[in-house]
Amino acid sequence: MGKTYKKSAPKAKVATELTKEELEILQTIIQKLNNGSAQIGSLEIQKASLLNSVRLVQQDLANFQDGMKEKYGNVKINMQTGKFESNIE
Repeated sequence: MGKTYKKSAPKAKVATELTKEELEILQTIIQKLNNGSAQIGSLEIQKASLLNSVRLVQQDLANFQDGMKEKYGNVKINMQTGKFESNIE
């Protein structure tokens, strides 16, 4: 008996690069991701700046309250009229 040889299926061509369309899609997606990341970074910088500004205002308020407490004692103040409503003491 002789050897039988199976005819192998033709090998599929192995791609070595993306198609032009696939490359454009990939580049567009990556660009959108990069833009989003840059915007998040910018927003985080703005957030840090705003948080610092709020801390400074809170410190100003605490300093003002300390001065008012020293001058008027421990009182509750109506924010619309500026009148003392009651002593907290």
